[in-house]
Amino acid sequence: MPGVLVMPGQEVEDAAMQTIETQILLPFEEKNLRGGYRDYFVAKRTNYFATIHTFARLWNCYLGLDEIWEREFSDLQRITQPGQALPIKLFSNCHAQFRIAFELGFSTCIGEAWNIVRSSIETAVQAHKIWREPKLALVWAKKGDGPQEQKAYQAAFESHKKESLFPVEHGLRELYTYYGDYSELGTHSTISALALRHNIEVDDKDVSWRHEYLETKPVRMASFLSTILTACALVEKAFFDCFDSRLKLDTDLMRMREVFAVQKRQTAEWILKEFKFDQYRADLEKQIALGSSVIP
Repeated sequence: MPGVLVMPGQEVEDAAMQTIETQILLPFEEKNLRGGYRDYFVAKRTNYFATIHTFARLWNCYLGLDEIWEREFSDLQRITQPGQALPIKLFSNCHAQFRIAFELGFSTCIGEAWNIVRSSIETAVQAHKIWREPKLALVWAKKGDGPQEQKAYQAAFESHKKESLFPVEHGLRELYTYYGDYSELGTHSTISALALRHNIEVDDKDVSWRHEYLETKPVRMASFLSTILTACALVEKAFFDCFDSRLKLDTDLMRMREVFAVQKRQTAEWILKEFKFDQYRADLEKQIALGSSVIP
């Protein structure tokens, strides 16, 4: 059975897992799922419910951010200026990726969530650049038309990426940190990414390891989910900043953003108080170092 999220002091016996399995599967799923994938599916869904329950404050923040996105798109249904359509469409894709990412995150599929958030960040900063330089919409749209078009796309969106897509003067540089981290840990098959997903035991005679499909340590989940929320909030801010001249006229939206900011800060304070992050960081660094030493 893949790992199930268990809070410290709790135990999950085999009989309890059988009860969970009968309660968590729909009749259609009961009929059609089997073998190892059935175990994985049950564990993932069990973790989804357990994570929402354990981190209810974080869950509420994610839903609050989702509601903000929805309100902003509602306000921008009518396009008033040339060049707005493509950035809005790209930011809509960011929102779709956000929804998938936090569903995966709360299902304890953290590496997969990181990968999607990284893609969302890249989409957002490209949208922001097209909003700043509308002529680049054609460059973006024609990138697959031929070698010259591909070269123009690379010059506009891939060359000097940090300065070009994450400029300090537009408040995007902080996103570059998350983009780099999630590329390293979620998108690319790096040693660090592999080390985070393996349970490694070393003795005098042997090294044994097991790939962990699901994250099961609550302290890690607290850290990972809170940082994903911060990255996704920065993506929403990039969207808001592009269209703030219209969006700030919606007083209800402004109130929603203020409430979200307060809830996010209070949740971060709760997490720091509830979990021992000094020990968590030490354990994480040890695991990455150990993984790096045993991977050829």
